[in-house]
Amino acid sequence: MNIVILGSTGLVGKHVLEFAKLDARINKIYLITRNPILNQIDSRIINLIHENLFIDQDFLNTNQVEKIDAVLCTLGTTIKKAGTKEKFNKIDKDLVLHLAKVFKAFGANHFSVVSALGANPYSSIFYNKVKGEMEEDLKKIDYDVLTILRPSLLIGERNEFRPSEKIMIFLAPLLNQVLIGDMKKYQAIDANLVALALFNSIFNSGNGIKIIENDQLLKK
Repeated sequence: MNIVILGSTGLVGKHVLEFAKLDARINKIYLITRNPILNQIDSRIINLIHENLFIDQDFLNTNQVEKIDAVLCTLGTTIKKAGTKEKFNKIDKDLVLHLAKVFKAFGANHFSVVSALGANPYSSIFYNKVKGEMEEDLKKIDYDVLTILRPSLLIGERNEFRPSEKIMIFLAPLLNQVLIGDMKKYQAIDANLVALALFNSIFNSGNGIKIIENDQLLKK
C-alpha cells in the first residue's frame, strides 16, 4: 500500500508516521512538507517539498509519485498561530479540501482526516464551524472511503509552545476523572491513540463515510 501523510511533523502526524514505518504492509510513505524532514532513514519515505502545500497533479507527476491508496490528513493549526480567522480557514479547510481533490483525481480511494469534537457547519463557535464545513465538503468529493476522527483536546508534546493548551493538558488527568458517563466524550485524549486509530482506518473493510467520535477513540 502506498500512502500520503499530510501534517507529518505535527502532534498527531508524527505518530502516524511512526506507525507507518513499523508496518510491513506499507510500501511507500509520501510526506508533503514545506521544509525537509531530517533524520528519516527509512527507504520507503519520500519527502516532497512545496512552499505552501497547495500542490497539483503536475507536481505529483513531476516527482514520479506512484498510485496512492490512502491519504492520512492531520493538518491543522490555531487561530492564534495562523494570525487571522481567514488564514486559519485557509489551512484547516481550504488546504485540506484542495489536497483531498488532488489525490482523489490522482486515484486515491481512501481519505482519513482528523477533525474535532463538536465539528458542526452551523456552530456559533468559529473553530467548530470551520471543521464542520470541512467535513461536509469532504463528503462531496466522493471518496470510496472517508474516515473522519473527532478527538477532544489532544495530549502530547507539540513542536510549538501553546500556553493555554499546556494548562489544559496539565489539568486533563483531573478533569478526565470528573468527565464520566455522558460527559466522557469530552475527555482529553492522547495524540498517540488518535494517530493509531487514523492509521488503522486505512485497513478497515467496507466503503462509505465513517465518523469516529472521541469516546470511541478512547476505547481503541
